[in-house]
Amino acid sequence: MPLIKIQDFNKHISSKKSSPVYLFAGEENYLIDYCLKKTEFFLDAGDLNKEVFYAADSSSEDILNALQTLPFLSEKRTVVVKDLHKIKAADAERLCGYIDNPVDTSCLIMLYPSNYKKETVSKRKELVNDAVSSKMCVSVDCRKQYENEVKEFIRSEFAQKGKTAPFSVISRIVEENGTDLFNISNEIEKLSLFSGKGKKDITEEDLEKISGHTKEVNAYSLSSYVEAKDLKKAMFVLEKLLEEGEEPVMILSAAVSAVRRMLDAKSKIEEQGMTPQEAASSLRIHSFFAGPFLSNLKKHSMKNLKESMRIILKADTAIKTGTSDAVSALEKVILFVCK
Repeated sequence: MPLIKIQDFNKHISSKKSSPVYLFAGEENYLIDYCLKKTEFFLDAGDLNKEVFYAADSSSEDILNALQTLPFLSEKRTVVVKDLHKIKAADAERLCGYIDNPVDTSCLIMLYPSNYKKETVSKRKELVNDAVSSKMCVSVDCRKQYENEVKEFIRSEFAQKGKTAPFSVISRIVEENGTDLFNISNEIEKLSLFSGKGKKDITEEDLEKISGHTKEVNAYSLSSYVEAKDLKKAMFVLEKLLEEGEEPVMILSAAVSAVRRMLDAKSKIEEQGMTPQEAASSLRIHSFFAGPFLSNLKKHSMKNLKESMRIILKADTAIKTGTSDAVSALEKVILFVCK
């Protein structure tokens, strides 16, 4: 079947009908993780019947053997292939043959976290095209969302939590978070929890009380934007914190926290030989947040992170001794880390 939107995927999951093959493809990592978690929860195969492969490091033979292995005390096995955009051409060719003739005791889930339309390796492109055109595969378009699609996503997420929100609330969520689905999902979760089980309608008053423009949430947001190298949003949050009278040293600590965590992760991966997932786990990063964190980590080099710590130390000294304007020192830090 052709690529479907996230809203249609939610309807598919709600229908309680599973497909033997899934493809989640596009640049929006949040949507890929979202679809994967929903599918795994629906299939409920359990850890004993789940195998995860990384395409660059796995052979099609291993993947096909896993698919053909019978499930243990369950109806289906789940086989997840991550980073499909890195699969070798020969392995892609073999998987093409499986898609139209899958076994009914396994579910193959393929994750392609990139722009599938720009695939240049012919065999990988053929694999994606075969998946999209196959009646045996549900393919979801996980591209970056437009603003109107994000508003529909917010409405749908509230509905699944038994909540409704007026257009004014939805519009403000988008206004404050842009089209960043990761931040928006956090906002939806906070609003749903804040309103409580007995209240169905989300109001502007609710949003005001837990607004992202509080000191505590903004400090967290600053760390997130620094990790993502989102200079525009990081500077916006910095301005908000300063307007609210937050101490410059406290603001700086948010940047320190982000840089130090990334530096620790880089060290574990590049110097200690850990896998990215092992590094995230050792830093006690929840699995829900590990994907975005590791994706952002790729944007930073070890050299620049070490230099960032040096810039932060100079800013800390300048702020505490009064030898430099605090605002200028903070802006210099954000500019350097996000450059």
